[in-house]
Amino acid sequence: MPALPSSVASDQGFIRHLDSLPLPGASHLSLQRVCFHPAAFTPDCVLAHAMALPASLQGAAPKRLGEFLAGRLAAREALRPFGLAGCTVAIGAAREPIWPAGFEGSISHSVLAGLGVALCGVRPAEEGMGLDLEAWLGDEQGRQLWPGIMDEAEWGRLEAGARAAQLSLAEGLTLVFSAKESLFKALHPRVGRYFDFLDARWLGMTEQTLTLELKTALTPALPAGWRATLHWQPLPGGVLTALLL
Repeated sequence: MPALPSSVASDQGFIRHLDSLPLPGASHLSLQRVCFHPAAFTPDCVLAHAMALPASLQGAAPKRLGEFLAGRLAAREALRPFGLAGCTVAIGAAREPIWPAGFEGSISHSVLAGLGVALCGVRPAEEGMGLDLEAWLGDEQGRQLWPGIMDEAEWGRLEAGARAAQLSLAEGLTLVFSAKESLFKALHPRVGRYFDFLDARWLGMTEQTLTLELKTALTPALPAGWRATLHWQPLPGGVLTALLL
């Protein structure tokens, strides 16, 4: 475990630790993880880490503020190898992070196995990237949520697909959910508008990858039938998916 920044000593135990994560096939990517205790957040934590809250978050709930702080700390560390740790990652009109010129990145956060986890990946700009963290869904959650995540054809073949990926049905659904979140994050800057989970379908999954196909044309360069393969890996209590275009 790396040494924690000196500011952590004064953040009342909010940050537990930070480290980097490897991602197969991700050259030039800086991927940083911050583990935190959501219940330990206070406004003083923001000052302890020399951060400033954007105007759009003034008065937000402590849970949202804690997630924001952890995500921006992960972004700070992900930018550090490029000499950009001092850059501010602002919030755009669609609440997306605004990265320094010439770079692209993605931030995600979740609660995995009772611990808050924020993840940020940054690299020199290419064709788009998206990262997503999700806690494993339970069986009952899966039965309630699947119609908003996939169509009936996808659901009908999910059990076999999940088995091929060494996952339960609910875990397979979580993987598809996370993959479609990563797809949205990667393509939104190019599309410039909201699109739905049901605009894409999963085609196949393995123990390391998942392939998605657009059902709906999003732009002339992203027609129906466009495909992308994401990488995924299990983490304690959940799953990480990554789409690097």
